[in-house]
Amino acid sequence: MPMQCTKFVFVPAVLALASPASAQATFEGAGDQGELDCGGGIATISGASNRMTVTGGCSQLVIEGADNEVRVELASKGVIRIVGASNRVQWTTPDGSKAQLRVSGAGNRISMAR
Repeated sequence: MPMQCTKFVFVPAVLALASPASAQATFEGAGDQGELDCGGGIATISGASNRMTVTGGCSQLVIEGADNEVRVELASKGVIRIVGASNRVQWTTPDGSKAQLRVSGAGNRISMAR
């Protein structure tokens, strides 16, 4: 009786787990006003003379430009990074923690909102 040979082929399966996407909100302009929702991620504002309100408990606010006026809801121990001059930022955190500041430029004013 002839023997039958059965071959097994093992194919390794690759399971790719997607890392959670980091939310981002971006605004670019000059002399505009508006609102952004950062969804717990990073909000970036680029330009000059903008008036913005940023909501969503941002992990980080980035401002690049001059004469921007921004009010932002940060996450606990959120970061405010500014590159530019004469920007004004008021921030809040849910637990009253201080924002971490990284500021480059002259005449920037950053304070906790009252």
